[in-house]
Amino acid sequence: MADYEEMTASKKLAGFIEKNKKAFIAILIVLVCCLIGYIIFASVAKSNKSKNLQTLDEISYELTSKSSELEDAEIEARITTALEKAAPLTKKSGIVGTRANMFCAELAFRQEKYEDAANYWKEAAAKAKKSYLAPISYFNLATCYENLGNVDAALENYKLAADNNDFVMKPHAMFSYGRILETKGDYATAAAAYTELNDNFPSDSWAKLAKSRLISLKNEGKIE
Repeated sequence: MADYEEMTASKKLAGFIEKNKKAFIAILIVLVCCLIGYIIFASVAKSNKSKNLQTLDEISYELTSKSSELEDAEIEARITTALEKAAPLTKKSGIVGTRANMFCAELAFRQEKYEDAANYWKEAAAKAKKSYLAPISYFNLATCYENLGNVDAALENYKLAADNNDFVMKPHAMFSYGRILETKGDYATAAAAYTELNDNFPSDSWAKLAKSRLISLKNEGKIE
């Protein structure tokens, strides 16, 4: 009985497939076309990324090549040209956009255009949110905000950098966070940040500096 039912079901399936063969073939063709399209898209995207990164490397090379022989005015002209050439790449997504924004941020900072540098670092952080480049961007963004006198924004971004356990400059970020808290007069929270730094990285030079700040704050009667 079971064999009979199985044969009947098989015949029905075979009949259904035969009846709708053209439709199945059409669906198969669509699926194959989609797969080919994806492969082509992925290949083109990869190729474009490589080309864009190469373009960025070329811009960087043009900027730095034999720069030691140049006068200040010539270096500034090169920086302006580099910024103009790299600008379209800052709009890209992924690693291309991240690197381009970081590159432009460094140049803008060198020109003491801290607001422009901050905007580039902010874009870099947004594009590299889940990568190791994010805390680097937050740290440098905080530095730009310090130069702009925006201590609240600087504090926020130093904290973002300090909270990332994979950040190689984590102790520096932790100290900077405490230092900004001091400038705001929040000595208790600054002391807590310094203590955490000293507890977690006792042999680090920034931790030793944090320890000296704790001693100073106690001697000045700002903390118990």
